[in-house]
Formats: sequence, C-alpha cells, structure tokens
Amino acid sequence: MTHVLQLYQEEACLLETLAEYVAEGLRLDEAIIVIGTKPRWDLLLDRLRQNGVDAHARAARGQMRLIGVHVVLAACLPGGQLARPQFNRLLGGALEFARMRYERVRVVSELTDARWREGDRSGACALERLWKPLLGVHDFKLLCACPIDTLEGECYDGTLQALCHAHTHVSPARDESGFEDAVSGAVAEVLDANLVRMLEALSAAHRPNAHMPGGQAMLFWLNDHMPRTAEKVLRRARARWNEQ
Repeated sequence: MTHVLQLYQEEACLLETLAEYVAEGLRLDEAIIVIGTKPRWDLLLDRLRQNGVDAHARAARGQMRLIGVHVVLAACLPGGQLARPQFNRLLGGALEFARMRYERVRVVSELTDARWREGDRSGACALERLWKPLLGVHDFKLLCACPIDTLEGECYDGTLQALCHAHTHVSPARDESGFEDAVSGAVAEVLDANLVRMLEALSAAHRPNAHMPGGQAMLFWLNDHMPRTAEKVLRRARARWNEQ
C-alpha cells in the first residue's frame, strides 16, 4: 500500500510529477484512474504526449480514465456531510472495474487539492482518512496533490500534520534535494553544531508516521517544540530556496 502526499507550489512542477507517475504506471501496464478536473486532465495528456506517451490512445482504450473531482465531492458530501458509504461505493466500484482488465491500478486524486483550495482544511483531512480502508481492500497506488508550501509557518497549525498522518509518504516539493539543502543550510545558520546534531536525532525519533525527507521532519519538530527558532529557520530556508 502506497499513499503519497505530493505538496506543490507551482502548477508546472505538479504537472511534471503527475506525468512521471502516470507514465510509469502505463509502462507497467497498470490502469490509471485520475480523480480531477478536465483542464488538468487535458494538460496531463498533453504533457504525456510531449514526453512520447500516446495518452489519448491509452484513454480511448480504457487504460486511463478521468472521474470528475466535483462529481465525487457531490456524491460523497451530500448536504456538506462526508458520507463514507458513498465514497466506498463510488471509488470502490471504479477500482473493481479497472481490476477487471488490469492486474494493478494507480490513482491520482485531486480531492484534497479541491477542498484545500475552497478553504475546507478539516474536510481535506477527513477525505484523506477515507482512503485507508479502500487501500487495504484493493491494494493500489495512490498519489494525492495539495497546494501547500511547507516553508510558510502558517501551514503548521496542525492541519499539515494531520494530512501527513493519513499518508505513507510525503514529498514537500518536486525538487526534494533542493528543499533539503535549503532547510539543512538554514538550520546550520541558526543553530550551532551540537544543537543541529540534537535536532537531527530528535526529529528522526519523533517524526510523523509517514516517510518524508529529514528536513521536513526537522521543521515539524521545531514548530512543535521551538516555535521561535522555527520562524528563523523558515525565513532562512525561504531565502535559500529562492536563491536556487
């Protein structure tokens, strides 16, 4: 079971990540289900075509399928209340249909993205928790996108932590090595060497359950235990990130 939370700040970076994720699935002869919007679906098909993948042909023969994100939200949020039975029935049925022709399935979901953009952060977290039973039953790969900048202090209000707990893997940016360099460099500027080593050990021991880069785990620990230091590190990390 793989449930990835892909955070992004720029649409182009997200699109490239989605194209690589989908192309890998197509090469492995997996079914692809995209729960998203038509504009992003069209951009994804075009990016795949630019990368040498005939995505239109794959979609025409049913290997790739778009399920409208707002169709799912309307069905699973009747009256604004989250309905697990409708979620399981709609998406469980889509997974079962895909497995009739393909042994493996991978899914791209914009559900969290849509709720987050509409300002419903608690609803975004609640939706992510609905995936776990389906992942246990159908054993598919799932990538969820969300427009969060983890170098902004306001995202550490508990919501990001809750989102991370609902996933097996968290990627804070497409350029993870650049992100790690920015954070580790900022930490080294703000703290002395002994404190850096202590932070690395503590953040590794108390990181959220999801697999994530060490720099992201350090930001979580600092925001929970040393918020003033976290503010300094975030400012320096932002400056370093912008210089790249």
